[in-house]
Amino acid sequence: MRWETRRQFVSTNGGVILIVEDNGDDATLIRLGFQRAGFANRIQTAASVADGLDYLNGAGRYADRAKFPFPSLVILDHKVPGDGWPVIEWVRQRPGLILLPVIVFSGSEDPNHRRKALELGANAYHIKPADFSEFSLVIKRIGEFWLRDGHGPGQNDA
Repeated sequence: MRWETRRQFVSTNGGVILIVEDNGDDATLIRLGFQRAGFANRIQTAASVADGLDYLNGAGRYADRAKFPFPSLVILDHKVPGDGWPVIEWVRQRPGLILLPVIVFSGSEDPNHRRKALELGANAYHIKPADFSEFSLVIKRIGEFWLRDGHGPGQNDA
């Protein structure tokens, strides 16, 4: 890992963050949260489960891995249309992706949603705060733990 100019951090493998989120405003807030925390990682978004799975598979419009590199971190809203749970299942069914962090970032406080996410193999479940400062703080903590502190994957083989 290396520090970039202006105190921005980028992980050594490109550090692409995939956000699977149907709410454009929330996707923008997540992007701004990472930027505000000093992360210069490339961020890609998918607005549905189908798009998220296509991205992970490198299929369809995401086939060009130079343009759409495999992510080092997945941020998932499990309430994305099509039900977000299959994204976690897809990742966890591939032994080569065991180290790929999948973080559920949801508006749901339902403990059953948290339990299901963790049972399926999500690395963490965070509730989206309503206040942008708190929202940004959660995003910063996610980035620091999974990208900056080396808990994420070193190399991904999709």
